[in-house]
Order: sequence, then structure tokens, then C-alpha cells
Amino acid sequence: MGISKSEAASALTDIERTAGRGRLLKGYHVAGPILMAWGVIWAIGYSGMGLLPPERWSLIWLPLDVLGVVATLLLSRGGKSGARTSQAWKIWASVLAIMAFMIATYVVFQPTSVEPAIVYPGLMTGLVYAGVGIAFAPRYLWIGGAVFIATLVGYFAFQPWLAFWMAAVGGGGLIAGGLWLRRA
Repeated sequence: MGISKSEAASALTDIERTAGRGRLLKGYHVAGPILMAWGVIWAIGYSGMGLLPPERWSLIWLPLDVLGVVATLLLSRGGKSGARTSQAWKIWASVLAIMAFMIATYVVFQPTSVEPAIVYPGLMTGLVYAGVGIAFAPRYLWIGGAVFIATLVGYFAFQPWLAFWMAAVGGGGLIAGGLWLRRA
């Protein structure tokens, strides 16, 4: 007894759906440690911002950003397939475009107080993760939304402690998001 065309089509659809779910879970598994690394970097960087005057912030963030990029490169190398490697340039081009946009925004709008400069990376991170979540992987939407909302709460409710708020909520949120992705 053979199978019908509709049964074969249904089986192929199930196989494709399962394979797609497997790719999504593998992506979450790879991204989890990257989010945790950036969470630690945010916690250290924003804590430093709370302790040092604004003119010294670049002394904190420049080495931390370099460390974060190196950690991201090393952590994202695990288990890459040829297809994934061929897409890596798109990810890095997107990251560079977002960084260029953020720098240009700071240059053009020149914040007149430190609070907007402190919250802008959190808002952008929330936006980017939400966009990735909408387009590709739903868990990122929740992580992005949480970082975005927590950033706004800090801006409106905790301005005297905003840098420390961002260290705890932004850094902690990325760490928690990374753990959540790893468990998927």
C-alpha cells in the first residue's frame, strides 16, 4: 500500500517545518552566549559610566566594545555550516550600518545632557532585537521589547541612577535573554 500525494505533501511539510525549527533552535543556542557576553559588557560599561565623568566614558567603552566584538566573533564560529558562513557578511554589514547610524545620530543631534546619551544604545538595541524577532526569530522580539521598555522606565523614573539602572536592567536583561535562548 502506497501513500497518496496529499499524505506525501503533508509529510514533506512536516519535515520542512521540523528542519526549520531545528535551525531556529540552533541559532538560539549560538546566540545565547553572545547575548550573555554583551550583557556582562553592558553591566561593566554602564557601571563605569555611573562612576566616572562623561569625558572618560570612551576609556571604558572602547576596550569593552572591542572585547565584545572579539567575543562575538569567537562565540559565533561554533558549528558554522557553509551556508551560514556565506551569510555572515550580511550580519556584519548590518551591525556596521547600525553602528554608523548610531554614531551619526549622536553627531547630528548632539545630546545636551548625558541622559539621552545613556539611553540611546538601549533603545536602539531594543529596536534591533524586536526587528529581528518580527522578521526571523520570535524570542528576540520579547528580549528587544523588554530592553526597550526597561530603558524608557529608567529614563523617566530613575534618572539620578540611570547608568546603574542600565547596567542592571540592560546588562541583566541581555544575560537573562541569553540564558533564555540557550534553554530553547
